[in-house]
Amino acid sequence: MKRPEDRLHEQVWDALRYALPSDAVCTSHENRQNGAREGARRKRRGCLAGWPDIQILWRGRTYLIELKALRGTLSDAQREMHARIEAAGVCVAVCRSVDDVFSALTEWGFELRAEVAA
Repeated sequence: MKRPEDRLHEQVWDALRYALPSDAVCTSHENRQNGAREGARRKRRGCLAGWPDIQILWRGRTYLIELKALRGTLSDAQREMHARIEAAGVCVAVCRSVDDVFSALTEWGFELRAEVAA
């Protein structure tokens, strides 16, 4: 059974493939907890706790999106990382739906090729 956040992640990913400008580059970061051994391995490789789920590069800028299920909350590590990201001048948004993602992208000036159906 998929977790609500996993379903949201897949829905957002499918929507972004069609909606983002053709010159935007988008990637997803897998941050799921997989035990202490895997956590230590990721840390040695430079993975940062609290890094947002989706990263988009467009027109020389970076945009980050943290996906949360309707009842999901940010961890302390995520709150701290988002503050660091914003202090570095990068846009980051917490989104709970495809509509939230499209709203953030529109606010950031993206020229989307698709819309969320009403």
